[in-house]
Amino acid sequence: MGFFVPEQFLAQVIHDTGVPGSQLRPLCTVIRVASKDGYIPTLASATWAAIAEEAAPTESTPVVGQVNFSIEKSGGLVKVSRELLDDSAINLPAFLSQIFQEAAGQFEDVGIISGNGTTQYSGVLSDGDVAFYTMAGSTAVVGADLIGTYYALNAQFRGNASWVMKSTIASLINSIAITAAGVHSIPSLTAAPSDFILGKRTVLTDVTSGLGGNITSTEKIAIFGDFKQGYYIFDRVGFTIRRNDQLYMGNDQIGFFATRRGDGQVGLAAAFKIPRAA
Repeated sequence: MGFFVPEQFLAQVIHDTGVPGSQLRPLCTVIRVASKDGYIPTLASATWAAIAEEAAPTESTPVVGQVNFSIEKSGGLVKVSRELLDDSAINLPAFLSQIFQEAAGQFEDVGIISGNGTTQYSGVLSDGDVAFYTMAGSTAVVGADLIGTYYALNAQFRGNASWVMKSTIASLINSIAITAAGVHSIPSLTAAPSDFILGKRTVLTDVTSGLGGNITSTEKIAIFGDFKQGYYIFDRVGFTIRRNDQLYMGNDQIGFFATRRGDGQVGLAAAFKIPRAA
């Protein structure tokens, strides 16, 4: 009877994308550069004050500095047999391009959060000039921790600020209930949790980074800040994918190489605050 019931092949792939990536790039300032190394000059503000009649104005020298960038390369390689490439019912090169871009986005997000500045971007958590906001406790987050972090960030950076944290921390925050004041993160279990905390967008990233997923002593649970003013991505060469038919010819395989060249740097450390458990 099986001859009368042919099998059906669906030209789709059940694809595990892994942890979502490229979530932080849209928040940052992205600059295309034409050289391997360089810098952006920085300039602080001048002093402005009242001047009495026939008195000299207040003299000031704005602090000048620079943010250096040094382009690094990252990428990946996948080898595919010629038979698979010839016989596949799906567009395999296009699918490989998709999974490479997913992996590149995850790598970039890790770099922005806690990169080491050598083989990755320089991360916000790794920058010694980014200040902490010390939470009230070492094992839990309360509403006052969020409000304190919010107002610890300078006013000029709060307008465009975002929260970046892991999903497990967002779960703890959404469980906060200040019953005396009638404050709850979610009104009921039938409503979806809000994508905002204190009116500011929340970006949930579960990539393996320096952000804590649980609250323990001195754990950094989030980044709150204005990434557009505070973090700069320098793209030398964007995402590229190349095919090589000769290199693995001995095994009759085709190589697909994907690379990206760039760097990421904290431009203004004052644009960020990191809530850290006591």
